[in-house]
Amino acid sequence: MTAYSAGQLWVAGSFLERAAGIEDSAEAGAAYLRRLGMGFADEEHVRFYADNANPTLEYFTELLDAKFRIVDDLPDYYYGEFPDARREGRLLEVDPYPGASLGQWRKLLRVSPHVQYRLTHEDMWKLGGIARSHTWDRSLLDQREADDELCMGTGLAALFLRGAIEARSEIMTSTSVSELVAEDGRVTGVRIDDGRSFGARFGVLIATGAYDWDPRAMMGFEGIPDVASATPPSVVGDHFRLTAPLGARVVSEPKPMRLGYPIPGRKDDGQAMTGIFRAVSYPYSILVNGDGRRFCDESFYPAIGHALKTIDGRRQAFANWPCWWVFDTKFRSEYSFSSISPGTDFPPEWDVVSADSIEGLAEKMGVDVDAFSDQVRRFNADCADGVDREFGRGERMYSQVSYGDHQAGQHPNLGPVAVGPFYAMRPVLVGTGIPTTGLDTDAVGRVLDYDGRPIEGLYVAGNSSAMLEVGGGYQSGVANMRSLITARSSMFDAASKK
Repeated sequence: MTAYSAGQLWVAGSFLERAAGIEDSAEAGAAYLRRLGMGFADEEHVRFYADNANPTLEYFTELLDAKFRIVDDLPDYYYGEFPDARREGRLLEVDPYPGASLGQWRKLLRVSPHVQYRLTHEDMWKLGGIARSHTWDRSLLDQREADDELCMGTGLAALFLRGAIEARSEIMTSTSVSELVAEDGRVTGVRIDDGRSFGARFGVLIATGAYDWDPRAMMGFEGIPDVASATPPSVVGDHFRLTAPLGARVVSEPKPMRLGYPIPGRKDDGQAMTGIFRAVSYPYSILVNGDGRRFCDESFYPAIGHALKTIDGRRQAFANWPCWWVFDTKFRSEYSFSSISPGTDFPPEWDVVSADSIEGLAEKMGVDVDAFSDQVRRFNADCADGVDREFGRGERMYSQVSYGDHQAGQHPNLGPVAVGPFYAMRPVLVGTGIPTTGLDTDAVGRVLDYDGRPIEGLYVAGNSSAMLEVGGGYQSGVANMRSLITARSSMFDAASKK
């Protein structure tokens, strides 16, 4: 899943911050994580993450001769709201990485369908932001393509794949583990799908991701039905299947849902591909529920995601799902969306409806005409004043930088829905591999059984483990960084028991 991500690492008090003269500390990072957690975070995990993030970064920087950089001008999600958030410095990414260094393994590296993996964050913003990708000067992209330089999550994955190659690790592709081998309560190896067994002197580390492609698990754990996925189809919950016979405990915390859309004509291991909906944060568009009303700050995906799961107990229905994304001709003329540039026809699978008037669009959407018309009128009036009085859309610096139009005149995230014809489409729900539920562990990464005792010889890292560092919240860069922290600590713990 790392290769599909933006490749961000979240570290408070790193050596890179010190070199840049940015004041920060592990203590401030821990305080920020606690606030994210809403009481669901575990203090042992919070402290372990905060205290070990920079040592882990230093360790892999030296071990892999890696070059990481601060993503300039990118704040924490809750900068301006949490006193322990930072304006910049905590979010890091890898320098462009040469794909040629992977040799024969290069062709097996997954490349992201969700981010521009040839560019760094700074590159994208200098080019005008993802909203205007159709206007980019392609000279840098062409040069990176020619040199096969990899950025974002694809570059991060390439860096660690190269490390495994140089360590002479045996890499087995097209191979699945059928079961864990245990003796006297200790995991001592694995059995693979062809019946062969492999012993593990130090232990087994599971890092198989979440469960996005298991529909029953997604509905049960995420608390909402019919969720697609932006992850590779191999993310099916193997960690639960393998550890259940050993009595491994699972833990859940609330996590926001994401909105997505079918990517026209794209397949991933034979499965239809679903993109992550970023365009909902651009000006000249809004999200509305079945009542024709807005229900969130569209520029901040946690606000969207938690609102989508709200249940109206009076009607025994989700209050805000299904929803509609509404946009106007000004949006169509200004922005790119997926493979759709201004003037390009919409793919039929999006089922876009249109009308010359707001009232006509409401009728095609099947929402209350008066309620929807009033909603659009009030939103447009707020846009004229440059402030969203209902939900504070675009007030966060993170939203402006990451999900705004950097060239918009008045506001990166606000613009009236005022120029007909008008359009609407229904997004889909999409998982991004950031799960509500995972295996319970101690801070080091040892899997716990239902009595809270470590299962000897069994470790877990990444999205297979419960996100006890952030509890009920999330912050970009945590998923990738916690994977590195726990992989390192698990390795050291296992080696100490030789």
